[in-house]
Amino acid sequence: MHQLQSSLLLTWTLLLLSPLSAFSFVINTSQRSTYSQTGQQRIQSTSNDAAAASQTALAKALEPLKGNRQKAWLHAKKPLLRIGGKGATKTHGNSLRELLDQHTVVKVKVNTGPYDGSLESAFEALKILAVESGADAGLELIHIKTSENTILFGREGALDSIDAGDFPPPPREEKEEKAAE
Repeated sequence: MHQLQSSLLLTWTLLLLSPLSAFSFVINTSQRSTYSQTGQQRIQSTSNDAAAASQTALAKALEPLKGNRQKAWLHAKKPLLRIGGKGATKTHGNSLRELLDQHTVVKVKVNTGPYDGSLESAFEALKILAVESGADAGLELIHIKTSENTILFGREGALDSIDAGDFPPPPREEKEEKAAE
């Protein structure tokens, strides 16, 4: 029983870290004898690459806003989703999925109490809930503003669009001027 509880705890911990880590854990514990050592090393290296990419994205998300990323932050005027003191539920994940279907970026205000004061943990938990509810697995972390307890989520490809200057769209006056020309 104790081994089962520790396995479940480790599984949830790994799920919060990254889906590839959880996949690696499942393979290593439940089907150990059916996979070759080379296959396990390949999975471990993929997991390490994903973790490194995740850390790089997190570091960029915590940097001060400037340029196109600041424009994207200002474009999303206010948080469209709020997570209270009881934490995120499946309903929050579904709402985030629906909001990202309608908007390229969405601000989410989070009470970090259930997440040990960590907006990064809140992002991972919300991402898992949104994916379980049918969102693309490529949800992106655009920015974390710790002073406001707010996370800016983006649908898959939003970061590329923001960095290329394609998002946010120009103000309406510019659109009308271009259409008149």
